[in-house]
Amino acid sequence: ACPSQCSCSGTHVNCERKRLTSVPAGIPTNALNLWLNDNQITNLEPGVFDSLTQLTVLDLGTNQLQALPEGVFDRLVNLEHLGLCCMKLTELPSGAFDKLTRLKQLGLDQNQLKSIPHGAFDRLSSLTHAYLFGNPWDCECRDIMYLRNWVADHTSIVMRWDGKAVNDPDSAKCAGTNTPVRAVTEASTSPSKCP
Repeated sequence: ACPSQCSCSGTHVNCERKRLTSVPAGIPTNALNLWLNDNQITNLEPGVFDSLTQLTVLDLGTNQLQALPEGVFDRLVNLEHLGLCCMKLTELPSGAFDKLTRLKQLGLDQNQLKSIPHGAFDRLSSLTHAYLFGNPWDCECRDIMYLRNWVADHTSIVMRWDGKAVNDPDSAKCAGTNTPVRAVTEASTSPSKCP
């Protein structure tokens, strides 16, 4: 079985560029790769991926998502690649990635993120590529310090994209000043400057 709007080949399910407004029903539960990028998906139902426990690749990039439901990726314990680029995400739920201990590539670039919840990346022990560029990181609010310290501790895996992955820990830049997030000092931030 394969959703009518998609094409399936073995365990690969390709639903990209199909003008979908939601995740289609009937995705085979043995799917390993699911491409939902370049659609008009505006929101995800809680539990929408819960039966797809074998997924290793999930690309949701270039949709209209502004938020992610709590726990939406929690059953995807085999996931190695998660694409969430090029949308309107303004914040991440805390614990969004806590079960993704096998994740190697995480694309959060080109969204509207201002900070990352404290501890959000702490369980990503397999990560080799993190794309954080193109977000309006708020470097005046004290909340930026978690991301600042994470980037400083993981300089080799922070990437920008130039047709291929290029290591660039300074690609995560502060809104307004364009200075690298990892150059922020705690003294230059304040809890009172948080929205």
